[in-house]
Amino acid sequence: MTMAPALRKFMLTAHITFSVGWLGAVAVFLALAITGLTSSDALLVRTAYLAMGLSG
Repeated sequence: MTMAPALRKFMLTAHITFSVGWLGAVAVFLALAITGLTSSDALLVRTAYLAMGLSG
C-alpha cells in the first residue's frame, strides 16, 4: 500500500515536527535534572523538580 504524495509529505512533516518536539522536551528535562542535582540553592532545586514534574 502506498500513500499519495501529498499525504506522505504531510506525514513526514508531522513526524519530524513531533520528533524535534520530543527531543526538546527531553533536553529541557535533562537540564532541569542536572540543575536540581548540582545546585546548592534549596529554592532553585525545589523549582527545578517542580518544573520537571510539569514537563513530565
